[in-house]
Amino acid sequence: MPHSGLIVRRTERFEISLPARVRVAANHQEIVQFAKGIADAGGWINVDVIDFAQGGVGFVTDVFFARDLALEVEISDMLDLDGGAMISCEMVVKRVQMTDRRPAYFVGCAFTNQSNETQSEIDTMLERLLGMSKGDQDEESNDA
Repeated sequence: MPHSGLIVRRTERFEISLPARVRVAANHQEIVQFAKGIADAGGWINVDVIDFAQGGVGFVTDVFFARDLALEVEISDMLDLDGGAMISCEMVVKRVQMTDRRPAYFVGCAFTNQSNETQSEIDTMLERLLGMSKGDQDEESNDA
């Protein structure tokens, strides 16, 4: 039977808007180097995370990242944006697509090398998102 081409997600994806920063992971730093001024002194590039799921994140940036590139990400705590990172882990670029609203790229990544601590951070984020989503549904029920 031929493959339909339909993409089926294994986990629920939440649309969010959170500041984050990414940089090329240590195992790819020798082969990928950005022009001066693209990243800060530590190699970090600011991005906007626009979706989050158990398996990974999607972010928007004006910097191109190639598929299969290993990255480190730090996602800000959605309850304390001035605090430290809520999630700090490695991921790999799975999809890159130009956006149509501004000259930027949508980058879809999958989490990799998850430690127990990283999995706990991801689970905490998902619990918060599920709580917020449930609250939105409750408000819609009350409005009806």
